[in-house]
Amino acid sequence: MISFTLGEIAGITGGRYSGPKELLDRRIQGATIDSRTVRPGCLFVPIVGERFDGHDFIPQAIDKGAIAVLAENEKSYTCPVIYVDSTIKALLAMAKAYRAIFDIPVVGITGSTGKTTTKELVANVLSQKFDTLKNERSFNNHTGVPLTLLRLNQEHRVAVIEMGTNTPGEIAALADIVRPTIGVITNIGEAHIEFFGTRDGILKEKSDIFKYIGESGRAIVNGDDDKLRTLRGKLKNVLTYGLNADNDIRGENVKDMGLEGMRFDIVYGGGRITATIPSPGIHMVMNSLCAAAVGLTLGIEPELIKRGIESYAPVEGRMQIIKTQRLTLLDDSFNANPTSMAAAINIACRASGRTVLILGDMLELGEKGAEYHRNMGKKAVECGADIMIGKGPLMKNACEETERAGIETMHFDTSEDIMRALDNCLRDGDTVLVKASHGTKLEDVAEYIKANF
Repeated sequence: MISFTLGEIAGITGGRYSGPKELLDRRIQGATIDSRTVRPGCLFVPIVGERFDGHDFIPQAIDKGAIAVLAENEKSYTCPVIYVDSTIKALLAMAKAYRAIFDIPVVGITGSTGKTTTKELVANVLSQKFDTLKNERSFNNHTGVPLTLLRLNQEHRVAVIEMGTNTPGEIAALADIVRPTIGVITNIGEAHIEFFGTRDGILKEKSDIFKYIGESGRAIVNGDDDKLRTLRGKLKNVLTYGLNADNDIRGENVKDMGLEGMRFDIVYGGGRITATIPSPGIHMVMNSLCAAAVGLTLGIEPELIKRGIESYAPVEGRMQIIKTQRLTLLDDSFNANPTSMAAAINIACRASGRTVLILGDMLELGEKGAEYHRNMGKKAVECGADIMIGKGPLMKNACEETERAGIETMHFDTSEDIMRALDNCLRDGDTVLVKASHGTKLEDVAEYIKANF
């Protein structure tokens, strides 16, 4: 990164510098909120969370070579300190100032589902031609986004930044520092509906990204989404993608190859690209169309778009298809919402062998949470699942539906109980789906299956 001096950081954050004056011109060599990742010359930014206070780890950060720290308290430390009212706000201010240094295309991506996969696909396409920065994993919040921006360097020619929200106003706050030149919305679903009331509320929140793309910016939206279609006449310079014939970038001749992936044509203007995404589900076609739309906007050649799509590798915990010695594991344990879980159930039930669903609670669904989970049980019945294993109080509703339909059903409160049951449950040749919201913590079940089956 192009580094700031300690004096510049104090000015940017409105903080008060405490330390030797001769060090005000010293430049930082990066920034981190995790004391375990501190490197010599790094700025440590302690974050105050619900269950921890990063200030407690300042001594460890200094021992590992932190050149300076931000702090909300008035304690003295053995290195230069910049005292601020809020370390979070200070981090955002630093990232905003740093982003402004770079005159490069920046793709901002948000939506209810598919953000991370779409981000990965977009970055994969763009990296065929440009040195591309992207968020690591799903670092898409008020700490992950600024830390990503602070990794920009002079070699980067484009950045792809995923932005998430579970609080009204968060997309606007993030877009204000990202300043995307291309704004993308993947869809408007039920994820986090507890905090926004309705899908219209979610649409309003996500659409805030377009307030920051500038006069010459491009809006790219899923034209098959009923809510996003309404933006077509309201936005300037909008490009739509989808399977419907009226989209600017559309998918045709879609062929489902099961767990091997999806083959399809990308049709745009007078051109056509035939590609195979090595990951199952119609949603992967949609994500690929979005990546193609971004690629075409930035002048990526068709053959490079094809190569970027076909070289995609799933992110850990996001519909990873893992062939163990005895069975096929679909590890989709990182996150879940009604749309993505229904799609995952459909994919799993079309695979060979018995289908075993290990499903945990989907969180932040508000007062309709029980209904959404009951619908997942109905989906499992409709698709012909063989075994249903649920975790969490909400997933009991789904288990009631599968049990009523005569499907072998088990429900547990802990992952440990699930793992104990698997030894007598799983058979050679099974297809096993593991999926839940991240807070349900089913990833340990997926790891157990990888290690023992």
